[in-house]
Amino acid sequence: MPHDHIELAQSPNGELGPRCKSCGTRMTFGSAMVVNRDYYCWEHYVEVTGADTATIERERETRFWKE
Repeated sequence: MPHDHIELAQSPNGELGPRCKSCGTRMTFGSAMVVNRDYYCWEHYVEVTGADTATIERERETRFWKE
């Protein structure tokens, strides 16, 4: 099978999912990040790929709906 190398576990919310290749954290398939044939948690995905979020957080004095 092509995915025999992936260790599966039951995630904290009860779903079946992969373990992070680096740290072994239990995840859901929806939260796992894939690099080649391996699954990583977000922290190790950033470490392996050098990628990061594109979201820019801004602090505002007033909310846009209160202007």
